[in-house]
Amino acid sequence: MFGSVHRNSDPDNPNTLNGPRIPQENEQQPTVTTGMSWELRVQSFVGLFILSIIASFCGSYLLLLTKITGFCIMTSISAILSLSSTCCLMGPCGQLKKMFDRSRWIASSLYILFIFLTLISGLWLKNAPLAIICTVGQYIAMAWYSLSYIPYAREAVAKIFF
Repeated sequence: MFGSVHRNSDPDNPNTLNGPRIPQENEQQPTVTTGMSWELRVQSFVGLFILSIIASFCGSYLLLLTKITGFCIMTSISAILSLSSTCCLMGPCGQLKKMFDRSRWIASSLYILFIFLTLISGLWLKNAPLAIICTVGQYIAMAWYSLSYIPYAREAVAKIFF
């Protein structure tokens, strides 16, 4: 009646029109974790990671100009972009599960806390020394979190410093 609308070619299923959708040969299928194809997930990761690097370089430039608060803010933005980039690869739920695993939840919580404290101390309080302390806390928490992915690395570092 309205042009190309035809009944399904499957005689056992009269409720669908034009039959089931058949994916094309070169078409990427969305994944269960993010709803994005692998190619789009990698592109998103690369894009956010590059933005993270740019924000980090901008922060370093601001540090050279002795704009400490700007440095701390750009460092925090870089950290947020880096976390977002890894969310694209494994999906937000997978990222959160790994971050808040039994062995990583303290480092992850401190990392996120220090990111927000750096932003608060830099944007609202405009307190450069406090922002620097929070930025150092970010780096330490991120290093401790990253070491959790290397077997026995935390124990080795703990023996050196403690």
